[in-house]
This record gives sequence, structure tokens and C-alpha cells, in this order.
Amino acid sequence: MAKFDPLVSIGLPVYNGGLYLAEAIESLLGQTFRDFELIISDNGSSDKTQSICERYASRDPRVRYYREEENLGCAWNYNRVFELSRGKYFKWAADDDIHLPTFLAKTVEALDQNPEVLWCFCRHSHVGPDGQFLSGPSNNDASFLDPNGSDRTSSKPHQRFQSILLAHSGLDMYAIIRRDAFERTKGFQSIYGAEKVLVGELALLGKYHEIPETLFQLRVHPKASSSLNSEAELQQFVDPKAKRRFPLMRLRLLKAHWANLHRHPLGFVERARCYLVLMRYLLQVSKWKRILVSSLRKQGIGGGYLPALEEIEKESQSTNENTLTPTTTQSDQKSASDSCEQTTEHIKC
Repeated sequence: MAKFDPLVSIGLPVYNGGLYLAEAIESLLGQTFRDFELIISDNGSSDKTQSICERYASRDPRVRYYREEENLGCAWNYNRVFELSRGKYFKWAADDDIHLPTFLAKTVEALDQNPEVLWCFCRHSHVGPDGQFLSGPSNNDASFLDPNGSDRTSSKPHQRFQSILLAHSGLDMYAIIRRDAFERTKGFQSIYGAEKVLVGELALLGKYHEIPETLFQLRVHPKASSSLNSEAELQQFVDPKAKRRFPLMRLRLLKAHWANLHRHPLGFVERARCYLVLMRYLLQVSKWKRILVSSLRKQGIGGGYLPALEEIEKESQSTNENTLTPTTTQSDQKSASDSCEQTTEHIKC
């Protein structure tokens, strides 16, 4: 394998991601910007992940493939790909998402031209298992920018911090990040919701920039981490060897955010304002009530995309019913419906 010092390092942690992995890799290798390395860390996959990765590594010297013999969890794997990276800029990629061809070119250009910006992402859309766009304005051409000014681009740390804590997503963890900024953080912690803790810490350190184009597609499917909805699944996803259970996940998230406020110099006024942001986070009464009920039922805090998946399932079943011939038996109809419910074991880690 040829050796070079890339400007960008892309870390792709994977476990049993064979269903969409080839498409995800193709979207990265097809970027118009070419000065990057793609580091794939395989957490002991038992499906076709290994053969897919080895095929691309043999074809393209930019691809570096590493494999563990057991699943060490998503937190370990996300940090592992960063440890193996060499680029000035770093980004994570999931094994099922799609990057449009100019994603790297435009985000790298933004970082090169704006030294005060620490991480750069773009507008984004959500697609279903077969690549169909999800309905709803929040799922298509979505933005993290707040028209009221309290967003990740603000010059004030507390406003950037607020935009993270009160948001419903930490998807901009898939942004391109300056390596020296990432090294100042605690990395990807063993907490479900660690992506928001990380971007919250980046928000305290500096500004964010968003490319005003949709250059990223998040795939929503039944076995993605965003669809996990039980305490046991969340624990398995984050750290399979963890002895501690997850009944107090939100308190652990709060503790991590609190720790971030004391790891970096903010000044008295800004720190006080960040405390007020944490107070607003705590005073989301309706949200905490829902979380408490979920915790008592051991449902965890995942499953945010389950309604969208249910909608896709209903549309799929409706299509199947409309295409059934008059001679189709009830048994055949049940078989067609059951086929829509089959999923492949796949977790982003």
C-alpha cells in the first residue's frame, strides 16, 4: 500500500454493515476531492463486511482496513479510527449513509478559508431502507442553523452550547473536524448520546459552519443505531462488555456536559450563561416525564426514527396489496407482508 500524508482522514467504524457498506464506501471514494484516506475498523463482523472491505482495500491505496476478532462496541471503534488517522482534518462516516460527490471539496474549502471554524457540515436529508426520501420538512434539506441567532455559528460559546443541548440531533458529528480541535476533547465517550456530548464540547471551543447545500443523506432503517429502542440494545451498541446498566442515561449525559464546562476556559460570564443553558435543559418537564416513563419500562432513549419506519412499512404494505392479483390467496398476501418485515443485523459501530 502506498504511503502518503493525506489532508483528510475518514474513519468508518463498522459491525455487520454488509447490507449498505459498499454503497457507503462508493460514495466516499467517488468524491471530487481526492486527498484523503479511508480507515475502516471492523468490530469482528460475522456477515460479508470483511470481504467487502478487503475488496476495496485491494483496489484503492487510500483504503486501510483493520479488523478485530470481537465486537468491542461503538465507543471503542469510533475512537479507534481517529487514533489510526493522520490527516489535518478528520471525519467519521457510517456504514449506511451517503455522501454526495462534492461533500469533501466544499467542507474542506470552508475550513481552509475560515480558521475560526472548528467543524463543518452541510444541509442533509433522510432516506429510508431503499433510498426513498422520508416525508416531512425536517427530513429533507434540513439545517442546524437557527434563524434567531442562537446556533452553532454564533461567536458566543453559550449560544453554540445551547444549540446543541436543546436540539434533537447530533448528526453533525459526521462533519469534518480540525484534528487539533478534536484532540482537545474527550473523544467519543461510552455513553448513549455521546455524539451530542462531543459536538457540545466542540461548540464550547469554537464555531461551526454549514454548507448551504444538501450533500449528505442519513439512511434510516430498522437496525440502525438511531432505531434502537430498548435498554439492552443500547448497552450492546455502546459497549458490549459494560457491567453497568443504563437506567440513568440522561443523568450520565448531564454529568458529561457539566464536565465539559469545566475542562475549558470560558470566562465567568460565559460559564454562568452555560449553567443557565443546562438549567433550561433540565426544565424540559414534558421531555423528562417521557424519558422517566421510558426508563421505568427499560426502553432506553433511542427509537427516534421508529415513526418514520412505521410509515415506510405501511406504504410498502399498501403497495404490495395494490399489486396483488385477484387470484392471490390470503397465505400469499401474508407472505408478502412478512417479507417487508425482515431485516438484516446491522448496527452503526
